[in-house]
Amino acid sequence: MKILIKERKSRVLSPSTLKCLNDTPTLNPTAGCAHLCSYCYARGYSNYPGDGTIVLYTNLVEKLENELNRKRQTPGFVYFSPSCDAFQPVKQVLDTTYSLMALLLQKGIGVSFLTKGRIPDRFIALFKSHSDNVNAHIGITTLNRQLQKQIEPHAATPGTRLKNISALVQIGVLPEARFDPLIPGVTDSTDNLDPLLKILGRSGVRRVGLNYLFLRPIINKNIRDDLGHTKAMEKISQAFCDNVDLKLLDGKSRVNALNPDFRQKQYKHISLLAKQNGIKTYVCGYKNPDIAEDLTCSNIWQKYSDKNTVQYQLFNDHHSEITISQTSNPD
Repeated sequence: MKILIKERKSRVLSPSTLKCLNDTPTLNPTAGCAHLCSYCYARGYSNYPGDGTIVLYTNLVEKLENELNRKRQTPGFVYFSPSCDAFQPVKQVLDTTYSLMALLLQKGIGVSFLTKGRIPDRFIALFKSHSDNVNAHIGITTLNRQLQKQIEPHAATPGTRLKNISALVQIGVLPEARFDPLIPGVTDSTDNLDPLLKILGRSGVRRVGLNYLFLRPIINKNIRDDLGHTKAMEKISQAFCDNVDLKLLDGKSRVNALNPDFRQKQYKHISLLAKQNGIKTYVCGYKNPDIAEDLTCSNIWQKYSDKNTVQYQLFNDHHSEITISQTSNPD
C-alpha cells in the first residue's frame, strides 16, 4: 500500500450530500481506502488516488480544532467517514483517526462510524470513557470468509467484526449491524443470513440496516474483476437484467438498481428472519427512494436525548411505513 502524505487545504468537517446525514458533519481521514471493497462507489470519485494508494492528511487534528473553535454551534456528532473506512489496517491512518476521535470526544462531541475494519483495543478504551457519545455501526453481510475475501479483500474477517461487536457491547456501546450492500443471489439467501442473524442476536445486536447493491459503472467493473466468470457473477448479472434506473442525490446521481418489487419482497423476508432473533430492521430510504418514502436511516446518526425512546416500526407491505419496527468459518 502506497501512502501519500499531504496537508489538507480545504476544511475538515464537510456537509454530507446524503439526506440521512443532513445535520451531521462528516470527516474523511484519507482519500482512498485500503479495504478495496468491490462495491465501493468512492473508487469512482474524481479525487480517488487509485487502487493501492492512500492520501493521508497530516494536519487534520490542528485544522479540526480550529474549525470547532470558530463554530457558533457545536455539532452533536461527527460521522466517520463517507468516502473511506476510519479503521483501515494502516498504522498512520489509525493514529490519525484516534487523535481526531479523541479530540471530538474530549470536547463532548459524539462520533458516529460505519466500519468493516478491526477496531483496535486503544479505541475501545477511549470509547469506554465516552460510551454515551459513540454511535457504532458494523458492516457485515456473511460469515463465509472465502466469499467475504472476494468482495472485501482487505477488510476485517467476519470473525473480527463479531469481536468488534462483542467488545463494544461490553463497554456499553450497543452497535447496529449493517447488511449493506446485500448482493442478490450471493449474500441475501436464508442459508447465508439466518446463521449470521442468530449470532448477531446472541451478541446483543438489536437493529440491522438493510440495503441492496446498486451498480455504477465503476462498481460493475470492480465486481466483475473480483468475481470473474463465476456462478456468483452470473447470478448478479441476472438479477440486474431489468435495468432499473434509480435517481439518487435529488436526481444528480443515477444508478442501476434491482427491481423494486424484488427489493421490497426481500427486505420483508429478511426482516422476518431478523425478528425471529430479536432484531428489528430498517431500510435506507436514501438508497431506496422508490420504495421508502421516509428516511428512517436519518435517525440512526442523530444524537438522541433518550436513546431508549426512539421508536422503529417493522417493515411491512405498505412501503411508506418502512421505518422499523455457520456455514463457513468466519475467521
